[in-house]
Amino acid sequence: MSFAAGLRQALQLRQSDVAAELRRGDSLEEILSRHLLTVEQMSDDEILTSVLLLSPDGKRLTHGAAPSLPKPYVDAIDGSEIGPSAGSCGTAAYLGRPVYVTDIATDPLWAAYRDLALPHGLRSCWSTPIRHADGHLMGTFAIYHRSLSGPTRAELGAIDVIADNVAQAITRARNPTPGMHVSDVLPRQVAALQALATAISQQAPSLDAEGQEAVEAVVENSRKLAEIVQRYLAEPETAED
Repeated sequence: MSFAAGLRQALQLRQSDVAAELRRGDSLEEILSRHLLTVEQMSDDEILTSVLLLSPDGKRLTHGAAPSLPKPYVDAIDGSEIGPSAGSCGTAAYLGRPVYVTDIATDPLWAAYRDLALPHGLRSCWSTPIRHADGHLMGTFAIYHRSLSGPTRAELGAIDVIADNVAQAITRARNPTPGMHVSDVLPRQVAALQALATAISQQAPSLDAEGQEAVEAVVENSRKLAEIVQRYLAEPETAED
C-alpha cells in the first residue's frame, strides 16, 4: 500500500473523531495538531508541519497549528503578510498555488524570512493552499525539512490528501453541524476502521503465526462490528414501522 493511501486511511480515522472533539470543546488548534501529528508520525523522514489560517481581511496568515515547530519561530511568523515574496506560505497564499522551496538559505522568496528559519535548522519548506469546498482560500499547509529537499510524486499526492482533510476539519470547526447524532458519525468511524484493518491485513504475510492470527482477529472483529452497527441503526426505523 502506498504512503498516500495509508495516510488517507489514517486521516479518515482522524476525521471521524472531529465531531466528538468539537462537542467536548476542543479548540481548532488541538484538532489540527492531532491531524498534523498523524502526518508526521507516518512519514519515513523527519518532517515538521504547520497550518496557517488566512485572516478575515485576506492579507495575513495567522497561527493555526504547528505541534513540532519551534515556538519562537511559530510566534515570529504569526500574522505575517502574504505577498509575491513572502516565504513559502505567504507566497502560496498570495498566488493561490503550491510553492515548494528546496533551499531556504538561497531561495529569493525567503529573503525576508530566512534569518527566522535557519537558526532553528529549517532548510526547506513546501506550502500548499488550503481551500474550502467552494474554492475560497482558508490558509496554507506546510511541510518543513531540516535538509534540502523537494517533494516526490508520492509526496505530492499525500499533500493533496492532507490539505483536503485539514480543510474539512477547519470547515467543521467553524460551522459545526447542529444536532450531530451518533448515527451520523458511527458509520464513518466503522468504515474507516474496516479500511485500516484491510490495509493491515495486507502486511500479515510478513508476520509470524501469532501476528497473522492477531491480524485475522482484527479484520473479523471489524466486520462483526460493522454488522452490529448496521443492525443498531436499523432498529429505530423498524420500531417506527
